[in-house]
Order: sequence, then structure tokens, then C-alpha cells
Amino acid sequence: MLKFNLDKQVNLTYYDQIKGQLLSAIYCGKIQEGDRLPSIQELTDSLAINYKTVRKIYLRLAQEDYIEIVKSSGTFLKKRSGEHAYERMQRQAIFRLLEEMINKAKNLGLSSKKFIELLENYATGGSSRKISLAVIDHQEEAFIFSRELEIRLGVKALPVSLDQLEGDASSSLFQESDYLLTTSWHMEEVKMLAGQHLKKLVELKPSHEIYTEIMTATQDQNVAIVIQDEQTLHASWEIFMNLYHPSTKKKFWIAPIAREDLVEKIIQEADLIFVSPMCWDEMRKRAPASKQLKTYENFISQETVNHLRELQLLG
Repeated sequence: MLKFNLDKQVNLTYYDQIKGQLLSAIYCGKIQEGDRLPSIQELTDSLAINYKTVRKIYLRLAQEDYIEIVKSSGTFLKKRSGEHAYERMQRQAIFRLLEEMINKAKNLGLSSKKFIELLENYATGGSSRKISLAVIDHQEEAFIFSRELEIRLGVKALPVSLDQLEGDASSSLFQESDYLLTTSWHMEEVKMLAGQHLKKLVELKPSHEIYTEIMTATQDQNVAIVIQDEQTLHASWEIFMNLYHPSTKKKFWIAPIAREDLVEKIIQEADLIFVSPMCWDEMRKRAPASKQLKTYENFISQETVNHLRELQLLG
């Protein structure tokens, strides 16, 4: 059974994603000659997309001689003579892809040389344009976000705590930064700062996958979150209580690691402990090896990373 993965975050239509995944399945041998493909209606229902989109894909693949639509029987991968028939089709598909990409690049005003440079940088994670970021938030979040951006984008990211913004010397902290980043909670105050110092502002959106996993775990386990910074406690509590509304009879804690009495209680009673990267080493020492601890590397949404990558590549 074919499985399709549709991603709303990528800059590709569902048409392109489904067609590309079908072709990939053909070239990788996941679909053999004569195999029956899901019907248009089956694919429409399973992916919850428009019927016309799937029909258009199948008609196009039939036109390109990949599949055969047999009335009242179904859709099948076309049988071919010749041992290397699909290898040739693969070459033709790659050639069409290259031709289409070059033509689109020219229509956007990109020279072939510039397009190849951008494509290589995108594929390798490199960039001919270096950007510098200043991440403004509570101390713990600023540190975690900055470290993650440096790892995922290979940029210089300076953590700036909100406390450091007080006083006239604050501007020197991000004087060399091209962009200021902060979360929606601090957007208004940082927006004023960006305007005063003629800096571009980018909203840093956290990944909701972390919160969703934590709240799912609270349904049948005693769960705790251990953080480093006391100031982070209020923001974390607001997120979980006001946005996610955990309704569970299980125990749920959020505690700074400095609260030794509460942390000890958590170690004894919690089934699962989510730990900030800033206090991971200390918690691992304090908790027995049998205690389930978990931390994260990706706190930042893919949407934010993609936006910064665009700025890095294109300005």
C-alpha cells in the first residue's frame, strides 16, 4: 500500500508532491509493472484533497506513458518491453525537471549562473550571504533559541536577555546584528527597539510539536517540566494552562531546577520529565538512571527556519 506524505510547510502544491512521490515509487521499484494504483476516489478520500487534483495527476501520468487507466478495471503501472525502459523514463523526467527549473528561473530574472549558485547553496546548507542574528527573550529561551539557530542555519546568533535591554548601552549588544528575533510575547517592546536602531525584526515562532507531545503524555502519566530560569516559569505556565488546557487526573508540574524540594518530589513521583537543555546535565546527575528524562533540540518551528533561510539565501 502506497503511503503519501503531504507537507503544508514546503513550497510545493499537492499536485507536485503527489506526482513526485508516485514517480519516486515507480523509480524505486515500490510499484511494479502491472500493479494496480489506488483509484482516484480512494486517493482523494485517504488524502482529503480535491478530486480534480488527483484526476489531473493521473491523466498527466497517463499522457506521459507511465500508467494505464482501464475503464471499469482501475489504474495500473504500464507494462513495458525492454529491460531498461524505466531507466530511460527516469532520465527523461530528470531532463524535463531541469528544463522546467531553468525556464522558471529565467522568468524570475535569474541568470543560469546565479540560479546554479542558489541551488547549490540551498542543497548544501551553505550561503554566499552571511547574516548575524540577535535573539531577544528571557535568558533561558534566548540561549536555547540562539544555539539552535547556529546549529540549524550555521549563522552567528547572539542571545540577549530582556534584562539586558535596560539602559542606554543596550544597543551595543546587537549593533552588528542584521535581524532581531523574538517571540510573540515580547514583539511589541522589541518592535520599538528595532525601530529606534533601524534593525529588521523577525518573529520567532516556537514549534508546537513539543507542547502537543507533553500534553498527550499528561493524559496517562505523571509529567513534569524542569527549567533553568525562574522567569521562564511564568511563560511556560501560561502556554500550558491557557493554550493547551490539560484536563487530566494525573499530576503535572513545572519547576525551576533551583527549587530543590520540588525537583526531588518530581524525581520521585513523575513518570516522565521533560528537561530544558540548560539544566540537562544537572538533572541527569540528580535523577536515577531508570528515571525517564527527555529534552529537545528543535524548539523553533520549521516555518521560522525556512523564513530565515530565505533571508540568508536571497536577502
